[in-house]
Amino acid sequence: MGESRRKQQFGGPAQDGRLLFWRIGCVFGIVAVILTTVCYFIYSHNQKLLARADRAAGTVVELRHGGGDSTYRPVVSFQTAQGRSVTFVTSWGTSPPAYSRGDRVTVLYDAASPEKAEIEGFLSLWMGTLILGGLATVFALLSGVLMIVAKRG
Repeated sequence: MGESRRKQQFGGPAQDGRLLFWRIGCVFGIVAVILTTVCYFIYSHNQKLLARADRAAGTVVELRHGGGDSTYRPVVSFQTAQGRSVTFVTSWGTSPPAYSRGDRVTVLYDAASPEKAEIEGFLSLWMGTLILGGLATVFALLSGVLMIVAKRG
């Protein structure tokens, strides 16, 4: 009697499995929305940087080895339009190194804060957007599949 009452109350194991798929699908959907939002803000930031940034010729003066990982981050030196010399470390790193010491690069910088400069290139501007967009797509697809499975049983 107790077992049949439990099945009536909760719908049995099949119903519980569908509910679990539905809940996981909802969580994946929320993750997809969050990743898409972050991706949009990074994309928007890069678009604004490209629109308002000054450009300067820079030189890779050093490759800084990451602490706990095996990536190399370029250290770039350049002169602003006002003649101020600025050196910065990129916010990203690669392994093997994407640049060599002495390489000439184009630097994008905001005249108000030239220390926050970036190398003008695909990797520095768009790789984060592509990775987050790809992850958001995977989570959205998984969310949809799980919800369809939950609905069909």
